[in-house]
Amino acid sequence: MLRDGYETVTAEQIAAEAGIGRTTFFRYFGSKAGVVWSPFDDTIAWLIDDLAEAATDEDPLEAVREGIVHSARTALHSSDVWLERFRLLDTNPALGAGAYEHWGAWKQAITDFLVSRSAPARTPAVPMAIAGACQAVFVAQLRDLDNTDDDRDTLLERLDQDLSTVLAALSGLLPRAAARPSS
Repeated sequence: MLRDGYETVTAEQIAAEAGIGRTTFFRYFGSKAGVVWSPFDDTIAWLIDDLAEAATDEDPLEAVREGIVHSARTALHSSDVWLERFRLLDTNPALGAGAYEHWGAWKQAITDFLVSRSAPARTPAVPMAIAGACQAVFVAQLRDLDNTDDDRDTLLERLDQDLSTVLAALSGLLPRAAARPSS
């Protein structure tokens, strides 16, 4: 897809290249777009796991920053073409149609975590706004044209710094829950 273009590559070609049948391909990926989005879904799963492992007495925004950076680090180092895959997702209109769903799931993981770690509120508006701000930071870093797959650690350092800055600015907005004992 990177070499020949997303539109010109067929699901059958992908299956043949992977050495699997068409039925197996569609069982695991559902569509051609699923091949490209699947690693992002793994990133969401890693983020959910990282947030679930956060200590109950840890600052929730610090846990979010650490979870995002750790899941991004895991994702970036899981593939030789992770950034190229993101650029394909970010620039191809056919793949962009799935962005709302996938980024929505990413933001929902953060929102759910923050709701669980903050004082009860009438609506989850503040946790949702914080999740949206985190997505904006993440996308801004991924769109940086200086990024290369050979220098992933610099991207992660910038992501960490920018998340720290944005989350510090938003920290007063999140109502704190009563301290809970660690389980």
